[in-house]
Amino acid sequence: MRPDTAEARSALAGRLGTRGYEHSVAVAETALVLAEEYGVDPDEAYLAGLLHDWSRDEDAATLRESAERFGIELTAVDEAVPYLLHGRAGAAALKERFPDLPERVVDAVARHTFGAPRMTDLDRVIYLADALEPGRDAAVANELRREVGRIPLGELYARAYAASLEHLVRGRRRIHPATVEAWNSIVEGRD
Repeated sequence: MRPDTAEARSALAGRLGTRGYEHSVAVAETALVLAEEYGVDPDEAYLAGLLHDWSRDEDAATLRESAERFGIELTAVDEAVPYLLHGRAGAAALKERFPDLPERVVDAVARHTFGAPRMTDLDRVIYLADALEPGRDAAVANELRREVGRIPLGELYARAYAASLEHLVRGRRRIHPATVEAWNSIVEGRD
């Protein structure tokens, strides 16, 4: 069954704390604005934005169990930082809970954490909405918000991705192998 917005909101509210739920609603609203600006299906963008953090509040053990249950391959980085599994685990759980959910929406949820090579426009919108929703108060988010509609979607995504990578490097955080693969795809012009 494909959830309508009210059903998705209700299901999400039962899974996330107040902060996570409010973030998801803000991402959905930001995704809607981006979708309308860049010619992406607004209904799918809103729904993917709303559901993108379906597994956000799950603890490390639950995320690892979900990964095993859904056949998600774990990297050393996933083992060290299980939170990084929440996009892929959430996407798999959503597909099970809502079997009629469009594959494009499921993919956008799975890819919102660290992207993927050959991101679709919907994937990019959800990645960007997560980074640019109004609760994100970093200078780079404010700068990128001003560029919405002024530069192509692919360029906006590349700039946001570069900023995220810079943040990881400056913070001396682990970088997931999928992040490297996604970045290389951007640089090589495949994305």
